Amino acid sequence: MDPMRTFISFEEALTCVLEQAVPMPLEMVPLDEVLGRTLASPVVAAGDVPPFASSAMDGFAVRSQDVGKGSTTLKVVGHIAAGDPGGQRVEPGTCMEIMTGAPFPEGADAVAPIEWVKERSGDIVTFDRFPERYKHVRPAAEDVRIGQEVFSAGEIITPAVVGMLATLGVDPVPVRRAPRVRVISTGSEIVSPSMVPGPGQIRNSNGPSLRAQVLVAGGHCTSYEHADDDPAAIAELLASGPEADLIIFSGGVSVGDHDHVKRVLDDAGADMLFWKVRQRPGKPLAFGKLGSALFLGLPGNPVSSAMCFEIYGRSLIERMLGRRTQRTPLVKARLGRVIRKVDGLHFFTRGVVSATAGGELSVVDTGPQRSNLYGSVVKANCIVHLPEEGAEAGEGSLVDIQMLPWALPDGA
Repeated sequence: MDPMRTFISFEEALTCVLEQAVPMPLEMVPLDEVLGRTLASPVVAAGDVPPFASSAMDGFAVRSQDVGKGSTTLKVVGHIAAGDPGGQRVEPGTCMEIMTGAPFPEGADAVAPIEWVKERSGDIVTFDRFPERYKHVRPAAEDVRIGQEVFSAGEIITPAVVGMLATLGVDPVPVRRAPRVRVISTGSEIVSPSMVPGPGQIRNSNGPSLRAQVLVAGGHCTSYEHADDDPAAIAELLASGPEADLIIFSGGVSVGDHDHVKRVLDDAGADMLFWKVRQRPGKPLAFGKLGSALFLGLPGNPVSSAMCFEIYGRSLIERMLGRRTQRTPLVKARLGRVIRKVDGLHFFTRGVVSATAGGELSVVDTGPQRSNLYGSVVKANCIVHLPEEGAEAGEGSLVDIQMLPWALPDGA
């Protein structure tokens, strides 16, 4: 069993979390169901795209060598529509009427658009303009060549990726199985969101919001669970729940009289890898292994819970999915006003970033940053990272920001 570390730096904590991530197994999923999933292996083209040369316009397939002075008169020897098998040939002095997307005939090397027709009588057509070689022709393999690696493993499947997979005939698709995630909120004061709270009670916001964050990150979570501040109830829920690759607790990991999660995990034989991080919000963060599953113990305050998931939980799920791009990259922005902090703690400040007229990114905090004020998360489109050293970040200073995956820069 690895020794537990405590009160470690943000960088140490994130490194520890990512080192424990194990890629999920591959599964084959129908193309219609893979949106948002992650490719588990490279996709190599089994054929050219497009597979044949075709016309880019309605018009006539011609030989550019037949160009005459002033106008050119040719004999129409055929008609080719999209879906025709092709195989026709254009001889000198002739042309073929052709529709957009139709296979391009041998012998021809350009398309004269129908708008260029000066006169037509039966199978004789006269053009007042004539195209140069290859004009309005879509060549074969213009997009993808056979044997080309189109997508690498770890690619997130967007609508555009779905379209290309369909074009390449990749169905079913090899993807990583989504990590099975349990979200367990704790607290005797918590009631269901649909209930009217009684005296001293509050609605459960951490359960629904964390499950939503898990889904956005690419994890699988059918529902959230809840237990009162009772060690026996927490232990029973933990033991009786569905199989999971990752268990996320909200609340119960601090040092109060009613914080029982850490104690229950210890009794269950968990390997606690670290507890407490030099950061705000989320200092009483816990992480470790319980059997074959990983667990992440988040603080119960809504803001702390949401922010710590975005920093640690999202990164962990993305690593388990083997995503090529993991964690939203940090970018530089200039502070629009001073932000005060505690020296010795890494701060995750909720921020609003926008682009200035000069193209630079400017960021300000969302206002009061107390960990019970979930409105600061709702208003934010980014997380401002302020390193441990120093008691403030001055107006005009450059800081690192991390975009929230569901948000756009202000004014975008």
